[in-house]
Amino acid sequence: MQPKTISEQLMFNTVKLVASDGSSGTGFFFNFDIDGKTYPTLITNKHVVRYNPNEAMTFFLHLETGNNSSEENHQVTYQTNWIFHSKQDLCFCFINPVLEEVKKRTGKNVFYKANTKSIVATQEKLEELSALEELVMVGYPIGLWDQQNNFPIFRKGYTASHPALDFNQQGIGLVDMACFPGSSGSPIYILNEGTYSDKTGNIYMGKRIILIGILYAGPQYNAQGNLVITTIPTQQKVFASTPIMTNLGYYVKASELNEFEAYIKNL
Repeated sequence: MQPKTISEQLMFNTVKLVASDGSSGTGFFFNFDIDGKTYPTLITNKHVVRYNPNEAMTFFLHLETGNNSSEENHQVTYQTNWIFHSKQDLCFCFINPVLEEVKKRTGKNVFYKANTKSIVATQEKLEELSALEELVMVGYPIGLWDQQNNFPIFRKGYTASHPALDFNQQGIGLVDMACFPGSSGSPIYILNEGTYSDKTGNIYMGKRIILIGILYAGPQYNAQGNLVITTIPTQQKVFASTPIMTNLGYYVKASELNEFEAYIKNL
């Protein structure tokens, strides 16, 4: 497949991740451009890698088949170093060692599309948005994905709190969206292909993509009716007390990725 639209490019942006215990989550490619040099990375949640900075993960990837396209998939298990965010449930790894390992095994390059800082929602961008915005999340809920083609699942929802404001704690926002095990680490976007409007009602022709944040947790009710905030689990389990989904999710704001940029600058 040769991706042409923004949404088709997002199909090659995410990676299904499986940890050593069989739990799964979502990661996505992100390039940090610093002082004229590009640093390719993969972003996910700390709990997806089991809070282990040396967790060996299985990466489900696409192989390049020429002409800016991919028709072949490959999975590789590789132990890499995960760098943890100081406050948020976020981490990243430098992805080049994984890409080089795949090239060594297959003789082919990994085909992917990386996000960059140009689409990250700055505070200025967020203040231009309304309280209610339609969103798209890309990932692997309940481990579900197009296994034959190795493609993620697209889900739609809405902001549940104003994206320009923190929801109860710094750097956190809330979405109205079904968030299931496997969705942890999923990027959340405002995505328009065709037309869109601003909060004053002006209509624009064209495309727009804004990275709002990264899913990490959600509020659930237990059987006793108590509201519990829990990270989105990475695998389905049988519980003595049954959690009841609220179709809400917490996300780490994309601007928190700035800490990783600062980390790389200081290397």
